[in-house]
Amino acid sequence: MAYDDQEQLEAIRAWWRQHGRTVILTVGVALAVVIGWQQWGAWQDRQMAEAASDYAAILESLNAGDREAAGNRLQVLREGHPDSPYAAMATLAVATAAFSADDAGSAADSLGWIPANQPGSPLAVVARLRQAEALSAAGDDQSALMVLEPPPEGPLRPRYLELQGDLEAALGNTDAAIDAYRQALDETGGQRRSLLEIKLFELGGAPAS
Repeated sequence: MAYDDQEQLEAIRAWWRQHGRTVILTVGVALAVVIGWQQWGAWQDRQMAEAASDYAAILESLNAGDREAAGNRLQVLREGHPDSPYAAMATLAVATAAFSADDAGSAADSLGWIPANQPGSPLAVVARLRQAEALSAAGDDQSALMVLEPPPEGPLRPRYLELQGDLEAALGNTDAAIDAYRQALDETGGQRRSLLEIKLFELGGAPAS
């Protein structure tokens, strides 16, 4: 039995001499990956906490009526955390405050940041619609139409099409307005249908049969 044990010990030594470096490297890499992953997770948590803090400060400034402070903090948030959902949410909040203060141009400028920097965000679709509304309120219907193209798929598509109709009608493009209203009507339910039918009637159009 002792002889067998010695043979096994020599075999283990020989195997270690041949493979020990690989084992050490493998274990080292595995440890580095685990530690790196933990550090990455901790870094992400810190980034999220910082972005949340900036967002809370922006809302606090807006509630206090200090749009300038909110805008300054928004710039910090955008620069430090451009991919954070807090940056998009804060942008919408600042733009809403600007629009409410009859500063539609500033609202439109601010809203353009979201689709430009977070095109895949669900809030980008909301931002484009709000930006078009702000541009129209600022008297730039042509730019508003450009922002609406192409209309997205999903629940906001009818609102895009209706606003397109409104803008085309304001620009005197009656046929284009009627077409947009008809498309919106095809995808709209509830009380909004009645409003669209009235808009069509006022332009001399009728719902598509």
